[in-house]
Amino acid sequence: MSELSCRIEQLNGCIYCSELSERAPVFHDRLEAGRLLGSFIKQVLGPNSIDVVFGLAAGGVPVAFEVSRATGACLDIIVVKKITFPWTTEAGFGAVAIDGSFEYDEKIAHDYLGYDYEAVKALVDSVRKYVFERTLRLRGDALYPRLEKQRVLLVDDGIATGYTMVVGVKFLRRLGAEQVVAAAPTASVDGAMRVSRVADQVVVLNLRGGAYYAVADAYVEWHDVCDDEVMGYLEKAVREGIACTWVSR
Repeated sequence: MSELSCRIEQLNGCIYCSELSERAPVFHDRLEAGRLLGSFIKQVLGPNSIDVVFGLAAGGVPVAFEVSRATGACLDIIVVKKITFPWTTEAGFGAVAIDGSFEYDEKIAHDYLGYDYEAVKALVDSVRKYVFERTLRLRGDALYPRLEKQRVLLVDDGIATGYTMVVGVKFLRRLGAEQVVAAAPTASVDGAMRVSRVADQVVVLNLRGGAYYAVADAYVEWHDVCDDEVMGYLEKAVREGIACTWVSR
C-alpha cells in the first residue's frame, strides 16, 4: 500500500481509518505500517503536533521509527512487559513498567487463575527486574528525562488487550508529559477503549471488533523483533538525527 486514503471516524476516544478497519491483513510489514500511521497522525493531529515519539519495545520500535521520520518528532523507546499466563509467553493479563507500576485484570488473575494479590505482586517484581535489565541493554540507560511541556506519542505495533499501552501511557504521564497520545497501526475495539480511558487520544488505522483478535493478522510479514533490531533502529535514528538528544546509543 503506497498511499493512504482515509475517512476519519471516531469511536469514543479512538480515531481510526474507516477504509482500513474490520479487515486483515492490511500492512505488508511494520515499516509500511509506520509510514502509513505517520501520515495518518499528521492528517488527524496536524503538523508539528508531537514533540517526542516513544516506541514500545520490541515490536513497536520499527513502527515508531517511521512515525518519527514522518512527523519530525524525536525518537526514544520504553520497555513495558506483559504479565503472561503460565502456559504462554504471548498472551498477558497485565503489564509492568520500569518504575514498578502495573495494571492487571483482577477477574482473570483472582477468579480464573486463582492468584491472590501477593502472587500477582511476586510476578510483578520478577517482570520489573526483566524490564530494568532489558531497558539497560536496549537503550544504554534506565533513566528518563522529565517531559514537562512535551506532547508525546506512544507507539506499538498493535493494541490487543491494551494493558501494555495503558501502563506505558501512565508511565509517560508520571514523567510530566503535557499530552500523551497512544497510536498503533491496528487495535482491537476492546483494547482501544481501555487505552482511551487513560490517553488523551488513541489513533489507529485498522480497528477490529469481534471475539477473536490477533495483532499479527494485520500484517503479511510478521516476525518477533529481536533486541539487535531494536538497537539497530536506535543507532539509525542517531545517524539520521531523529533520535532524542538524551538517547546515547
